[in-house]
Formats: sequence, C-alpha cells, structure tokens
Amino acid sequence: MTTPPTRRQRWRDRKRYRRTTAVLAAAAAVLLGGGVAAGTWWTTQQDDEATVSPGTYVPPSSIMPTSQTPSTPTATTAKKTSKKKTSSSTSAPTSTSSSSSASALAPAVQAPQGSPTRVQVTSGGRELVNASLEATKLDAQKVLAPPYGTAGWYAEPGWPKPGHKGASILVGHINSGGNPDVFWNLPSVKLGDLVTVTYGSGEQVKFKITRSEAAPKTGVPKDDTIWDWDNPKPVLRLITCDPETPLKGGHYEGNWVVWADQMVS
Repeated sequence: MTTPPTRRQRWRDRKRYRRTTAVLAAAAAVLLGGGVAAGTWWTTQQDDEATVSPGTYVPPSSIMPTSQTPSTPTATTAKKTSKKKTSSSTSAPTSTSSSSSASALAPAVQAPQGSPTRVQVTSGGRELVNASLEATKLDAQKVLAPPYGTAGWYAEPGWPKPGHKGASILVGHINSGGNPDVFWNLPSVKLGDLVTVTYGSGEQVKFKITRSEAAPKTGVPKDDTIWDWDNPKPVLRLITCDPETPLKGGHYEGNWVVWADQMVS
C-alpha cells in the first residue's frame, strides 16, 4: 500500500523542483524575446524593433506560416480536430499537494490523454493566439526555446500537461526578426478570456484567465505562483516577453505572464 508523502517529503520535493524551475525560468526569460541565435543563448543577435507597435492586434493567421494555419475550431469539445504528431510526451506529475479543502473546490475531471497539439486564446470573440504546440525540453545548455512559429509545452518528466493537476507551462516567442510571432497578442488578454488547449486525441481543456501582467525577468524564476507544479488543481501559465520593455543585448528586458484556471463544466 502506498502511503501519502509526509510534510517533510513534500517540502523536499518542492525544494528540488524550485531549483529545476529556476533554471527553466531563467532560460525562458532570456529566450522568448526572439533575439537569440539558433540553439545558443550565450551568442545573441540584435533583434530588430517590432514592425508593428506593441499592443497592435495582428491576426494569428497572419503570424503563422500558411502551412501551419489551422481551420476554424469547433465550438464543442465533443467533436474531434485533426490529429497532429508531437515530438515527445511526458507523464502526469509525480507529486501533488494533499490539501483536501482545495481539492474540494474542483470536481474530479478526467485528464486528457496523449499530448497537447494546439493552444488558442480568444477575447470577446476575437482570436488572439492560435498556435501549434510542441513538446519542449531543456537542451544541453539548460535552455528552453520552442521553435519560431509554434508554442511549446514544458515536457520535462514530472511536469503536468494542460488539464492534469498542477501548473502546466506554455511558452512562445513574442516576435522573431522584428515580425510578430505566435504570442504577439498575449499581453492584450483580459481577465475572463478563454484559453483552449487541444490534444491529438481531439480532447479539449478550457481555462479562464485570472491574471495577466508584466513581470521582471529577475522575479519570474522566484515566483511560486508561476511554477506551482504541485497545485491540486489543473492550472495553466503562459509566458512570453514584454514588447513594451527595452531591448538590451538583443533581448527584451521584461516578461509577460498569464495565469489561468481550468473551467469545469
């Protein structure tokens, strides 16, 4: 019979994961502005100023390559979307909090199977984000960088996928070469806006945005509300760079972070 982890064990787990997320967050804070030479974060290229003013709406269909532009999604979760392959997958989180009061607030919902393939964000009927998702891990240099033109879900072992208990992490570039990238419109979200994550199985999980704000890159790695891997509820965090901040050495100086809670029908 498996016994639940003790308070000391949970404290040790959280301490270990904080060290891991500090590396991740620092890497994400460096890379997501779009001013990074491929595969290396210590060699930078000066990113051009954005071709449009920050805050200017750019349709996702204009951001994504034509070959990646999806068809209009269905309005219900019962219908299946076309399947897309992902580069890898990860298991559900290996450790969770034992808070019964928090768990009681969210009825048990079956977690989706397989891997997430697409993220969409809508605000007042307008689409802000519609991007494919790829499993993204730290490389040999401990750098997390999804390819341009797509978003990444953090797929290291022990981290939850969207719809599984804990904080799942999605990252994407704000621009590349001065042109808007997949998370360009992310800073324009409003509280209550909808985030939909679609899996290769056709299953969808929906989240409501509860918080959206600029964050200093020095503070992001230390923010437990972002790297909340053992949250007893399925929650989502989306991270990019803040295009309103200055460029320094080819990187934006600030991040933009969005917090969202899963909606239960």
